[in-house]
Amino acid sequence: MAIRKVLVLFGGVSTEHLISLRSAFNIIGGLRRAGFTVQSTGIAQNGDWLAYTGPDEAILDGSWEKLAREQITGQLPVPVRSPREFVTQFHSQLPDVVFPAVHGINNEDGTLQGLLELSGIPYVGCGILASAAGMDKLHAKLVFKSARIPQCRYLAVSRSEIERQPHKVASRVEKKIGFPCFLKPNNGGSSVGTKRADDTASLIVALKAVSQFDSQVIVEEFVRAREIEVAVMGNESPKTALIGEVRTSEAVEYYDYEAKYFKADGAEVLVPAELPAELAAKVRRLAIKAYKALGCRGLSRVDFFLERDTNRLMINEINTLPGFTPISIFPKAFAASGVPLETLVKKLCQYAVAEKKARTRQEQI
Repeated sequence: MAIRKVLVLFGGVSTEHLISLRSAFNIIGGLRRAGFTVQSTGIAQNGDWLAYTGPDEAILDGSWEKLAREQITGQLPVPVRSPREFVTQFHSQLPDVVFPAVHGINNEDGTLQGLLELSGIPYVGCGILASAAGMDKLHAKLVFKSARIPQCRYLAVSRSEIERQPHKVASRVEKKIGFPCFLKPNNGGSSVGTKRADDTASLIVALKAVSQFDSQVIVEEFVRAREIEVAVMGNESPKTALIGEVRTSEAVEYYDYEAKYFKADGAEVLVPAELPAELAAKVRRLAIKAYKALGCRGLSRVDFFLERDTNRLMINEINTLPGFTPISIFPKAFAASGVPLETLVKKLCQYAVAEKKARTRQEQI
């Protein structure tokens, strides 16, 4: 199948809306340089899906929505009879591939992937199960445990527990995890809603704050470690790019949302990471093992902690729709590995078509 038209989905109602705009701008540029015709559909923060045909720069600065709404003024609504018609109604021609440039809840948790499956159009990235499990940190941890991939100590607590008995929850955390500890929403990305606690008082405050982002909170031991990230691409035989490392500045306590995207001196991304050959090989092996254990397809980024004092390697999490911003490790790592952005996005579209063919064949057997 020749791939000519690619529909890029961007935006969304998640807390990572702005990051999606940056990723989409980069992806669209890469697709155009690769020779594809690009169709764009944006998801506004109120949930509206809007066809967008304006300049790419308006996506980056957020003014795309106003332009898109002006385009549809006076148009009659189009009747929609199927998920396929819903996805394709925004443009006059059917795309060959859908490229989700979206992040967060409803976008990379299997929800959007289910809609795209029903549409019958090949799409870039993992399927429903891997997307859902990757977004749900607790389920991902259970998969990693089953695959015997080392990880740090953790405890999952519910929002209802925190609301009813915050001091009892704090006591459990102190006994099992200790201080300092790190808290994050069970479903979330881009380090949104993460907190550190150093004592009982700050733990209770953090538990209440983080539980506002999700009905479950993951509490982990705070590991003094290097943050190692591995870009993985492929279907049945995935390949890794050069390993990356995120180094935070001394002024940054940990790599949270602000440090990741909005502090110019918050952190730097190093590719390749400075690792001994034997350790680098181990990181790659574990990254591919995690990728396969979760059933990933297309692409993912696998994040590890490398404990500074012991060189103990632990998986942190897997991101099934990694960022494509100019500072994101995924495109940077493959570029450093000799795969420029236009080649990278082309390969990802090809993997999407190949996976669709493989699934169709299985359904026909």
